[in-house]
Order: sequence, then C-alpha cells, then structure tokens
Amino acid sequence: MSTNHSTSTCTIQFPTSPAWFSTIRQLLSAATLQCGFSDRDSGQVAMAVDEALSNIYRHGYGGSSGKVTLQFTTAIEPTPTIHIEIEDEAEQVDLDCIRSRDLSDVKPGGLGVHLIQTVMDEAKWSKNDQHGMKLTMMKRSNIMPTTTTQSTTSNG
Repeated sequence: MSTNHSTSTCTIQFPTSPAWFSTIRQLLSAATLQCGFSDRDSGQVAMAVDEALSNIYRHGYGGSSGKVTLQFTTAIEPTPTIHIEIEDEAEQVDLDCIRSRDLSDVKPGGLGVHLIQTVMDEAKWSKNDQHGMKLTMMKRSNIMPTTTTQSTTSNG
C-alpha cells in the first residue's frame, strides 16, 4: 500500500485454517498503521478480525477448513479509517443468535462478538443470498492525519 494515495483496497481469499490467521493479523496491522492508526487501535482491529475468523472456523465450518474472502479499504483522510468485509460460504445462522453472552456469566469463551462490537465503531452481520454469512465492520482512528510528513534527525 502506498502512502501517496488517500485510499487503498485489498481483497484476499484464503482457507479458514488457523494457520492463516497470523498472516491476516499482520496484514491488517501493517495496513492500519500505514494509514495512520495508533499501535493500540491497529492491534485491536487485527484482534477483532482474528475473533471473527476464529468464529467462522469454529462455528460456521465446524472446525474444518472452508473458504473466506476478506476485503478491506483504508482511508487516510479526513480521518484514518478502515472498512472490512468478511464473507464465508459456511452454514448460515440466525442473525438473532449472533450476540455476546451475558457478561455476568463468568466462564471462558463466548466473548468474540462482544469484543468485535466493543473494538469496532460498526459491526453488522448479514446472510449472503445463496449461502454463507457476511460481516461488515468499520473503525475510525482517534488520530488526525498530518498533511506533511516530517522527519527529525539527531546530529551527534
């Protein structure tokens, strides 16, 4: 992705094998950092996508590999922003079933949806026409972009 453009789009199709998830996290971290997100926000976006992919793998495909398409668009101006779409071909689920469990019920697991909804500014699940699901997410950075890049050097 080039810093000379105010927006960039990337589309990648890959198997929902957990072996791919680290690569996808690194890709999203690099893209969000390059468009102006803080380290913290960048890590949170990557974590939200990782949770979504894990849920697709575990619940949509039942722990076996399937196909997923990830598309994201980053924008630098007016505020660093990322729009993400994740589409799968897994079993469709009732949209009312996609929710966080009761947070007062303290036990491991079941917080992926809560994490996604907390980290991202927008998160919406929908069914595809024929089969599979689609998750659309958006996050704006709290950092305002700079119009010029300044570098400083130390003269020793």
